Amino acid sequence: MSELLPADHDYTHEFENGIHYASVELAELAARTIAQQCGFFIVRGSWKPNTAGQNPVTALCMYCDRSSRIVKSYKPDPTKETRENISSKGTGCQFQICIKEVWQKDGPNTWVMVGVTSRETGANRGFHNHEKVLYPEHHRHNKQFSEAEKERLRLMRKAGVRPNQQKTTLNTEGGVHHDIKQMYNINSKTRLDEMGEMDAIQFALHGAEHRGYHICLQKDSNNVLTNLFFAHPTSIQMLHAWPYVILIDSTYKTNRYGWPWVEIIGVTPVKKNFNIACAIIKQETKETYEWLLRCIKGLLGDTVPNVIVTDKEGGLLASIPVVFPLPHTVHLLCLWHVNNCVKQKFEVLLGGIAKREVAHAVWKKYFDKAAWSWTQEGFLQKINEFERVWTVKNKKMVDYVRGEWLPHQTMWAMCYTNHVFHLGNTSSNRVESSHSSFKTFLVSGRGAIDTCFAKNHNYMEHQFLEVVNELHKSLNRNLSRAIEAPCTFLRRVVSSEAIKLMLDGAAELKDSCACHFQMTHGLKCACQIVQAKEEGRQFYAQELHVFWRTLDYKNPPRQQQVSDEIELQREHFVPWEPDARDAERATTVGASNSSSPKFACD
Repeated sequence: MSELLPADHDYTHEFENGIHYASVELAELAARTIAQQCGFFIVRGSWKPNTAGQNPVTALCMYCDRSSRIVKSYKPDPTKETRENISSKGTGCQFQICIKEVWQKDGPNTWVMVGVTSRETGANRGFHNHEKVLYPEHHRHNKQFSEAEKERLRLMRKAGVRPNQQKTTLNTEGGVHHDIKQMYNINSKTRLDEMGEMDAIQFALHGAEHRGYHICLQKDSNNVLTNLFFAHPTSIQMLHAWPYVILIDSTYKTNRYGWPWVEIIGVTPVKKNFNIACAIIKQETKETYEWLLRCIKGLLGDTVPNVIVTDKEGGLLASIPVVFPLPHTVHLLCLWHVNNCVKQKFEVLLGGIAKREVAHAVWKKYFDKAAWSWTQEGFLQKINEFERVWTVKNKKMVDYVRGEWLPHQTMWAMCYTNHVFHLGNTSSNRVESSHSSFKTFLVSGRGAIDTCFAKNHNYMEHQFLEVVNELHKSLNRNLSRAIEAPCTFLRRVVSSEAIKLMLDGAAELKDSCACHFQMTHGLKCACQIVQAKEEGRQFYAQELHVFWRTLDYKNPPRQQQVSDEIELQREHFVPWEPDARDAERATTVGASNSSSPKFACD
């Protein structure tokens, strides 16, 4: 228990020091300091003006912070389900002092501290009836924010710093003991001040327009927002530079409305994602997704993506062929989701968790091997074997595979996707990764739409910095593995990731090359690299797909739209005739480039 303040000690004398202060603020600060040294706290009360006489005197009354009345017992209201939580620290303490203004003839007025007596009884109000403050460093008057701290909080909130990290920063730097609740209160007040008279949706749209976003929205017959689509201006630039592969997926628990949050992700030549656009939609229907895809098409202009990768969402499955029809755009299903769904369904059909190992073994032996087969013959062989064996054992499993996945086999089976230019994106793992990263910025999944937009904006700004940083590294990186032929002339011209992929593929080559790499990635396959090494021949950037040499997204090379795989090979793998400077460099490294390169897999 804390020490009691002496009941017979008059604390008025501690304040009546006869010092004249230049302002009431300085006098108030001095009074608070003296009170804290004595073991209690005082708070500002009311002003007491005196209008009598020629020179009115003004006084500021200050009370003990425990001067409020003690809460008396009360009868609970029977109509309320829960008991009210009523509490108070008040003890009815009568301590009071005044800070009076002293009129000066020859200069500015000053302020002094004086004691106060009760008008009714004439008793001095310099005594306390309670104990000293045991933890003064945790008292609310010692945890008030200064203006500098409030401004620091505003900046940290704008940068997306979490409230617990804000608390740690301020407490470490200032040596104070702010509570996490105070951080939430300041952040909430800052948000309300920024919004003014706008609601959350209006404030989000205002912020998007102010930052130059491309915005599309839909409303119902009652003028209520149902769908909102927005794209960052930098995202649009990157989309025009790298429009070849688009991944779409939705996530949940991001907003207080319970609406799905859709992310549209693109791929860069430096193995980084970039957020093309985001949308918050009310329902995942075909009409909604068709509207969403038309918004994406509006960003692309005359260009169309080569591949769109999604999971087996019914609305997307029905709307993508309408907005982005074949053969210009191929729709692929996430192979990871396909395999995962089949495993779980096999487990259920075989009897639940008890048969999990059996279900996984069946999936691994038949379906997984069929999905990863590089030839259609191998795919059909495994599927036929599965149907022959399990039609007798468990026909429901065969019916499930036939009805659910075989009608879409060209969208997920490796033997079909190996003929599509997908840059290695046969799953939606990039979108799942983006969901996770976005939610680290989001902090809470109960925010309004303006909070979601602000957090997503911070996330995208962070993402763009990472992409530009990797592009800079790729432009200035000399790979030691690429010093010798055939990749000497590719350094700092194409993405270093492209060189790594080609050299790794050549290193893993054993007996034969499947020769799918140039179709799926737009790069030289392993057998071409081995043959070029044997001949001492060099590769040039123009022999690779334009995607890998687009390292300046603001000024991309001229892009030509292709309609099928044959055009892709002819457009982007045309022989390159070296100029005089290239021939001189080739002579220096002892390479012969006089003839056009030949493709081993042609």
